[in-house]
Amino acid sequence: MRVLPRHLRDGRRPRQAGFTLVELLMGIIIAGIFAGGLYAFFFAGTDAARTSESVAGAQADGREALRRFTRDIRQAVSPDGGLTPPVERLSATEIVMYVDPRRDPGATEPRPDRVRYRVDGTEFVREAVGPVGASAPFSYGPFGRREVLAERVEDAGTPTFTARTVFDGTLPLPVVAPGTRYLGFVSVRLILGHRSGNSSESTEVGTDATLRNAVRI
Repeated sequence: MRVLPRHLRDGRRPRQAGFTLVELLMGIIIAGIFAGGLYAFFFAGTDAARTSESVAGAQADGREALRRFTRDIRQAVSPDGGLTPPVERLSATEIVMYVDPRRDPGATEPRPDRVRYRVDGTEFVREAVGPVGASAPFSYGPFGRREVLAERVEDAGTPTFTARTVFDGTLPLPVVAPGTRYLGFVSVRLILGHRSGNSSESTEVGTDATLRNAVRI
């Protein structure tokens, strides 16, 4: 004999397990709030990491650019035994000098390169050209060997280069040879842009360098 289930014997329908529409909507809303919090937390951490990386990169580029500049300005030397100053000209955004990094300390006749540092748009660049001739006075062709030392350089309304004399007096810019003969100290300041989240910010690096071969009177 076939036995009917109890709920059929009692004339009742089985209770349907599941969610109501209201419960389903509430679950979706709660899940959305939770997912939004995780999304904001994740991307806040990502933005912070990118900002830190951008700042570190800008500072590293700036420090390396200043290191190169300081090394060159300290090694600037007259290309013709003192007739021409070590620095040919200096302006707010450019400096031209004669540098012989390969010079033997015992050498009496250096063969310096003509080197230019300048702000070119948003780039801080170093350009150089070698001397032509067996002995001084040398001739020099157009600048070549262009190196970009730092990018995203910003114009903050202040000069990139400033200078003081050997007497520690400020020199008005621009200054050209033979007035550069009395340069004793050169300062360089770079304002470098970087990303901070969805906005742009900037960081400043700078240094002061002494001309070792400046004329002392």
